[in-house]
Amino acid sequence: MKSISEILERNSRAGRASLAVFISCGDPDIAFTEKLAKAVCAAGADIVELGGPFSDPMADGPTIQAAGQRALASGTTLEKVLEMAGRLRAEGLENPFVLFSYYNPIFKMGLGKAARLSRENGVNSWLVVDVPLEESGEISGELEKNGIGLVPLASPMSDDARVRGISESGSGFLYYVTVAGVTGARKSLPAEFAERLARVRAASKLPVAAGFGISSPEMAHSAALSADAVVVGSALVDLAFRECRENGEDAALAAASEFVRSLSEAMQRHSR
Repeated sequence: MKSISEILERNSRAGRASLAVFISCGDPDIAFTEKLAKAVCAAGADIVELGGPFSDPMADGPTIQAAGQRALASGTTLEKVLEMAGRLRAEGLENPFVLFSYYNPIFKMGLGKAARLSRENGVNSWLVVDVPLEESGEISGELEKNGIGLVPLASPMSDDARVRGISESGSGFLYYVTVAGVTGARKSLPAEFAERLARVRAASKLPVAAGFGISSPEMAHSAALSADAVVVGSALVDLAFRECRENGEDAALAAASEFVRSLSEAMQRHSR
């Protein structure tokens, strides 16, 4: 199992940003998600965010909200997501896993149990969307006991002092939300993206990943010129769902692989 730091450092030396992809676990079912995780890693994803479903995902837009509802309808739970991670590790997948979750499912399972199962199943880090820095102490302590990192979030509204404090509280990387608002594919990065990201990187003690809204290789390349890592979520979730519904699992896996391959190529920082 590779560490997030190892991946980021290796790619940085090669003149690349790292590619993180978000997959909505259980959409349409866990069996497909397991195949999708293997496919995107084979296609060039460096880090996989395992999105656990939740009934009230306030930070997510329509695409991931709908995916979460489908996952819940298929019986997906946090425990099943972690068990899937364990199976992927047993099959030899070494890419870092970040559990992307709201706190409610973790609380329902029990913080200690969730941290222990994450460790036992090879999860590297958590990203808990709805727990701010000031309330993360208990989570950080439990994760530290289990050797699991906590990825912090910063937004365009975070000033330098807050970015510094947030980054000092986390590990792996700082997730910079590129836009104010919810997740969802967009057509372009904000005009001030590069300037804001440069400020965040200067203040952060951690490498910085940029996410929310990145939907194409062109956008991903633009982000890669400034960020240490680039996160793509809604565009991949939407593509996999549409292809699976219209053309079946094999077509969905092929389309997802092709998309991720194009994103991976876009991580190279030389001119395209």
